Amino acid sequence: MKAAYDSITKSSTIKLNSTINITTTDYYVKFHPTSAEQLNMLIADSLELFTLPLDYEIEEYGEDCDEVDSDGGQWLYTSVPYNYQFNTEIQYEILAELFLPESVEESDDIITQSNSNILYQIEEKSLQLTGNKEESDNNTISTLSKKRPTGYVYVSDTETGNDSVPVMGIKVRTVHWFKYGKAFTDENGYYSIDKKYRNKPRYVLIAENKSGFKIRNHFTSLATARIKVGHHSKSGYTFTIDSGSGWRFCTVNNAVVKYRNYCTNMGIGLPPSNLRITARDTDGNGAAPMLKHVYGAVGFTKPSTIVNFLKCIGCTVISTTEASILVKLFAPDIIIPAEKNLGSAKIFETTCHELAHASHYNQVGKFFWVKYINYIVANGNDDEPYGDGTAKNAELCALSEAWAYNLGYKLTLDEYGDNNSVVTKTAFEWFKPKETGDSDDDIFHPDYLYYNWYGWIPAGIMNDLVDNNQDNIRTGYTDKVNGFTYEELFDALQSDIRSPQEFRDQLLSTCDEDEIDNINDLFEAYYWN
Repeated sequence: MKAAYDSITKSSTIKLNSTINITTTDYYVKFHPTSAEQLNMLIADSLELFTLPLDYEIEEYGEDCDEVDSDGGQWLYTSVPYNYQFNTEIQYEILAELFLPESVEESDDIITQSNSNILYQIEEKSLQLTGNKEESDNNTISTLSKKRPTGYVYVSDTETGNDSVPVMGIKVRTVHWFKYGKAFTDENGYYSIDKKYRNKPRYVLIAENKSGFKIRNHFTSLATARIKVGHHSKSGYTFTIDSGSGWRFCTVNNAVVKYRNYCTNMGIGLPPSNLRITARDTDGNGAAPMLKHVYGAVGFTKPSTIVNFLKCIGCTVISTTEASILVKLFAPDIIIPAEKNLGSAKIFETTCHELAHASHYNQVGKFFWVKYINYIVANGNDDEPYGDGTAKNAELCALSEAWAYNLGYKLTLDEYGDNNSVVTKTAFEWFKPKETGDSDDDIFHPDYLYYNWYGWIPAGIMNDLVDNNQDNIRTGYTDKVNGFTYEELFDALQSDIRSPQEFRDQLLSTCDEDEIDNINDLFEAYYWN
């Protein structure tokens, strides 16, 4: 920048109103956080952190490779003001001293508009001197006005065929060398970046939602998942995500936002706002271990417990060392299988199922949830994660899963209608209860729920409490209960309600006397009397 300044000032056509002092305004640095706490310290300082160096031009984007290194951390890049107070607990390295025109403009010593324009001619000249001059939107840089990037972010829905579904509340980040801006999309997918540019920036979607939740790519990823879109106009860019890892991040993001909206409309308690979600490029089982919230609680302090839990739900087997890193860095609350072959409706259903657990957790607390996790660890496997229903705390698992299965399917029908590839309303009504004691009967649900489902977990009972149908549950028992709301069902799921029987008794305490026999008969029909 000093060389560029000298070159500019020697030109007879350039007249400065005053001397510009080329001195350090910022530092280009990299940090090496080795724990979630250290990462949060950097985020608390309002730093925008990048997994790729900022002093390289990206010619072609590949898949992210951002797992932690052998030191148990990850190098992250950014720029900081020259007077930034470094935290000595976090390893860092200053890579270069910077003179950034934006920092000069934003300082207290505001320079004249004439000299402000000179700053950008200096920047252009420095890019030319270093072989980094680029083509702008109009192929001229020094005469360009600044533009604020705006646009829309869409994702395709494989179920409906709609290629213009707004991606709601996701973070859009723009970068041009050491200048970066950001914005969150609104409910229409619209964004407006908080910085203006004279040149084409790079666009990146960050799987961080304005409501507080973040999505990661895998278990040992430190950084939030990213979708790299490339260089586009400084005026903005509208893009549709229809493939690759970005599709699953946007699809899960929207499912979480929609679930929260459904909860608000139905009077159901929300999950914790700061959920950490892993969206895996695989099929299989989802899970809601709520690790960020419960790890370290009494009865859940060993990495081996996490390893065994992941085995039970059919996730990738990791070592106890990797489990220790997982807890230290990310500790996912929610795990979603989200490969595109599953389709938008199935990913929506799984996400709602696991978030129903998260809502339940937010009401009952960590000690309840440790019992739920430990029951699965002790009794489940990847084929039948819930055991045969005879072990200690089986009734707690039965209640938790009944709530989650029902709400996941109910919201899928609400979102996609009866004509979807996951569940039909008729099949939803056809749950057949089984007695405990057979691990094959924990809960059976076909890949696509066009047929009846069954199990010792009473997954159909929530619907029977709400609907007005008089279903024949099993021989001798007809569902005559109606009129409960999902808000009332959720309110009954308190921390001291740890079995279907206690859930029944809680409902009985609030209902009219003429409903008592019908409610008792319904729970007896499900073998929970």
